Amino acid sequence: MKILVLSDSHNVIINSQIEEIKKQGEFDLLIHCGDNYKDAAKFAQRLEIENVLNVPGNCDYGMEDRKSILIEEIEGKKFIITHGHLHGVKYSIDKLKDYAIKNKAEVVLYGHSHRAQNEVIDGILFFNPGSTIFPKDGQTSFGILDLSQDNIKSYILPL
Repeated sequence: MKILVLSDSHNVIINSQIEEIKKQGEFDLLIHCGDNYKDAAKFAQRLEIENVLNVPGNCDYGMEDRKSILIEEIEGKKFIITHGHLHGVKYSIDKLKDYAIKNKAEVVLYGHSHRAQNEVIDGILFFNPGSTIFPKDGQTSFGILDLSQDNIKSYILPL
């Protein structure tokens, strides 16, 4: 299963970025980690991705009825999907790591910091695709996860 992971697009979708993502081929699932919740559907439509999971972020006003944290099993692996603001990820991922361990997650997808991360910590993949529009680490980016029964390949790519 091939998953496109986006975050922190803040209601800005640039045609050249859509074209850059399309160069990576087809995706089975789009996951958007918040800010802007409604962007997930827009990206999915333009990229022709049928399956979408998304969570609201701290800038997604009026989305209080949506779940801020999703716990999903995808291809037999337990995922936590969140924006990250509720766990203070701009300062440290320690609270998010504790939450992941408590919930026996194998993969944690998050955003909020506008900084990409692709790192295994204590056997858990912590994956932040960075921001598609306002990076704090100097490069707009997106993420790809390739899942098989045996492993997860994870990539952060520039936009």
